[in-house]
Amino acid sequence: MAFTGASIWQVFLDLSIMTALLAIGQLLRAKVKIFQTLLIPSALIAGFLALALGPRGYDLLPLSKAFGTYAAVFIVVVFAATPIGDKPSKEALSGPVIGGMFFNLTGIAVLQYAVGMFVTVYGLRYFYPELPEQFGLMMATGFYGGHGTAAAVGNALEELGVANMTDLAYTCATIGIVGGILFGMGIINWGSRKGYTHYVEDPADLPVELRTGLIPTEKQKSAGKVTVSSISVDPLAFHLGIVLIAALGGYYMTKWFKVFSGNLGYAVAIPEFCTALLAAFVLNWLLNKTGASDYIDRNTISRIQGASTDLLMVSGIGSLNLKVVFDYAVPLLVVCSLGFIITYWWFIYVGGKSSRTDWFERNMMVWGHATGVAATGVLLQRVVDPDLKSRGIEDSGISDLFNRPLIIGLQVIPPIVMSVMPAIGGSVLTWSIFGIVAVMWIIAYKFNWWVPAQKLMKYR
Repeated sequence: MAFTGASIWQVFLDLSIMTALLAIGQLLRAKVKIFQTLLIPSALIAGFLALALGPRGYDLLPLSKAFGTYAAVFIVVVFAATPIGDKPSKEALSGPVIGGMFFNLTGIAVLQYAVGMFVTVYGLRYFYPELPEQFGLMMATGFYGGHGTAAAVGNALEELGVANMTDLAYTCATIGIVGGILFGMGIINWGSRKGYTHYVEDPADLPVELRTGLIPTEKQKSAGKVTVSSISVDPLAFHLGIVLIAALGGYYMTKWFKVFSGNLGYAVAIPEFCTALLAAFVLNWLLNKTGASDYIDRNTISRIQGASTDLLMVSGIGSLNLKVVFDYAVPLLVVCSLGFIITYWWFIYVGGKSSRTDWFERNMMVWGHATGVAATGVLLQRVVDPDLKSRGIEDSGISDLFNRPLIIGLQVIPPIVMSVMPAIGGSVLTWSIFGIVAVMWIIAYKFNWWVPAQKLMKYR
């Protein structure tokens, strides 16, 4: 479909308003005490402003009716940027504590999928017969996955004919990230009183940059480095081009595979974010193989990914259909409450026995990751580990490299299985995912990644 001049300017207008709302969100975070106390991300504030003032609310902002569709595009960019410029060292990958962090970080993700499916298939559907089995994916999609995965999985389910999944996934993600921060701070205060925290005794004295989001002049640092001469091409444009090559490759791979599988008798649409990630891995391999990776700055790529995630949150939250949210209020309350309960249980009984030292600090990273996004984990870990001595961020990042195929599989395969096997797909998936949890647990116990007899270490 060709763009008209009016539609191009509407895209410009939408993006301008979204970025302006992000700036307003940051201003509110810097000035309003309640946002500082609750550590609410600026993108979340901007999303709620878009919801209140946009087409889903009072319609005071000239946002287009298609405002919510931007999230489906931004998630492709987020996944395309994920591996670009990544070169983990052999020393980092060989750390003796990686196994415990891998089981800790990956196991809670798989358990959220299993419990979400179980409570939906064998509980909620008895009280709400019209509730689709795919609702069982919402806990892990929103909590462990965050808004990015919510956009990806929600859109994929709706393309398979399951209505309202994007709104429900965004709602779970929003509840997850807000609740993850609030409950996370509560856990931190409890842990400090019990003596579990190693590096801080009173988490009330947070650095000013964590509260306001504004970094003092003396602490500011460069967001990236210049790897190509601006006389030739602007460095940001160069890096954006690399990311968008992978995103474009994923877009065309999805279109090609749908046509190819359709010629075989059953058209399968692999979500663009999955194929973009695959294209990015291939591209990153080529960059590393040819030495071109010397001119890729990972920090710049991360800034592109971070900006896309912020805009995705504004688009996703700002386009929520509140009628759908209220219609599914009770099932949402059940799965989200259960999500926090099992994640806290995992935090204590698995996370607390998967790290030999600094278990509390390392597990705040896992808690944040499992209830929102990795950035939430970084935020909460810095509250209890200001100098990042516990290696929670590094080891969780390395663990993410290994668990990525499994997590992506859980995002892609369940919707397809339930679509192909509508009668038994939900039950098959529920017990299959519980089986994965059991196998992981046996392996963790066998290799001492998880030591059940280990007591929670106290430092005071």
